[in-house]
Amino acid sequence: MTKKPVSKPAVTDAAETAAETVVPDNVTEFPGFSAQKFEIPDQVREIAEQGVEQAKHTYETFKSAAEEATDMMEDAYENARKGFVDLNLKAIENAQSNTDRVFAFAKQFVTAKSISDAVELQTKFAREQFETFTSQAKDMQELATKVASESSAPVKDIWEKTQEKMKVA
Repeated sequence: MTKKPVSKPAVTDAAETAAETVVPDNVTEFPGFSAQKFEIPDQVREIAEQGVEQAKHTYETFKSAAEEATDMMEDAYENARKGFVDLNLKAIENAQSNTDRVFAFAKQFVTAKSISDAVELQTKFAREQFETFTSQAKDMQELATKVASESSAPVKDIWEKTQEKMKVA
């Protein structure tokens, strides 16, 4: 590479006139073009600044939506956990109640004086157990529906709020 002075138009700044630029041999010089004088127009600069501001705003919107969604998901998981605890406690309560009834029936059954008394006790117990199981199943279904509803409501809210925020962004 050899040093060639770059021809420049008349310049009023003394420092610019003294500067020499190293130009490779295989590069064509453009005497009317100087990178040192190239300025970005104010309109382009404003558009770029607006783009940066819009990107920052969009990022903040997405970040805020993500943080809010995370908080709501934590609430949803906590609601689900509490609901499942309640559901399990109800199942244990039902099992204990059913076990107590079976033992009470067994005591009555072994004290039956005749086969007809035993059959009558068995029929009565079966009918009561069927009614009890039906009632317990209904209660469990209602509780499970409540748990599912309470657990999914925050997730639905998260989804809707996130959709709205993304439309705005």
